[in-house]
Parts: sequence; structure tokens; C-alpha cells
Amino acid sequence: MRPRFVGFALLLCAALSSIGAQQQVQPDPLLKLNEWRPKVQALIDSARAERLPWNAVRLKAIEGVNKKMMSNKAIYEALQAFYRRLEQSRAALGPMASDEEIETGASVLAANVTVEDLAKFRVSGTGRSPTLALTFLADLIDKHNVPKNDAIEAFTKLWKDGAADSDFDGLWHLVDQDILSGVAPRNALQSRMKSLPPRKPPADQQMENPRS
Repeated sequence: MRPRFVGFALLLCAALSSIGAQQQVQPDPLLKLNEWRPKVQALIDSARAERLPWNAVRLKAIEGVNKKMMSNKAIYEALQAFYRRLEQSRAALGPMASDEEIETGASVLAANVTVEDLAKFRVSGTGRSPTLALTFLADLIDKHNVPKNDAIEAFTKLWKDGAADSDFDGLWHLVDQDILSGVAPRNALQSRMKSLPPRKPPADQQMENPRS
């Protein structure tokens, strides 16, 4: 029995060693950027030093490499633009914004929403996050062709009135449904906004504007 046991143990060790070797041999995908890799890495390091969502920068670089639809120079230039949007997003949403909120804000800026309009969703630290609202806002503008000003006006009003994530989710699904059925994007949003029940503003806004 002993020789069999020893043989089994040796086979097990060999298998584990093989798995370990396979896990270790995973070259950095950024190596494919060749001479542009140091510049890309510098952007990632800068984002880390500035406490921006640095891993988002790295993942976007890897995405560009894997898609093989852009030159290495174009990938670097796209990352520079993304980095600037992250900086602008944090400035607009404030120092209390999380990495996820900053990334979402950057996607809204990519949909040509201005920094000033993004700042209307500034994170106040009350536990209320604009992530979902901004995600749906960017989607309506960028993918559903809802006019930017109409979408911003509607979502800003909802946010100011204290709408919850479920409200933004419900509105998005209804507008999406209407557009798919043939309603013009702008009409779909305006119609659904008119059908919403009146909402009282949050308690903190009521305190700021007490009745005389």
C-alpha cells in the first residue's frame, strides 16, 4: 500500500505544481502597447497618486488592447481624455464621492453633459448616491437619443425632489418601453415625467426653505 500512496502523492504534487506554473505565467496585457506602455503606466500611476479610480484607467487600457480596434497611440489618447473626465467628475461631485460615483460621473461627461450640470448631483454624504441616476441619465442621452437638455432637466428635478433609485429605475424602463414602441425619445420622457405623482422635497431642503 505504501508504494501506491507515495506514487499518488507524487502525482498530486506534480499536478499542483503544473497549476501553479500556469497561474504564474500570465504576461501583463499592457506589454502589447510596446513603446506606449510607459506612458500608459505613468497615467495609471498618476491616477493612483491623485487618489482617482486608477484601476478604472488600467482596465480601460486593457479593454483597448483586447479589442484591437485602435492603435496604441489612440489608446493612450483615449486614456488621457478618460483621465481628464475622472478629474472633472471628482471636482463636480465633491470630495465625498466614491470611486464608483466618480467613474459614473465620467461616463456622463462622455455623453456631453457639462461639469456644471453634473455638479447638480454633488455627493453630500447623507448616504444618498447619484450613481444609478447618472447611469440612467447617460444611457438616455447616449443610447436612447433623448435630447440632452430635456434629460438633464428631468433628472435634476427628480434628484432635487429626493427621488430614490427605484424611481429613476422605473422612469428609465418606462421611457425605454415607450421608445421601443415607436414614441419619439423626447416625447416619451416628457410624457412619463408628467405622469409622475407630485413629490415633497427632502427634509434637508425643507429646512433650508422654511415657510414664513
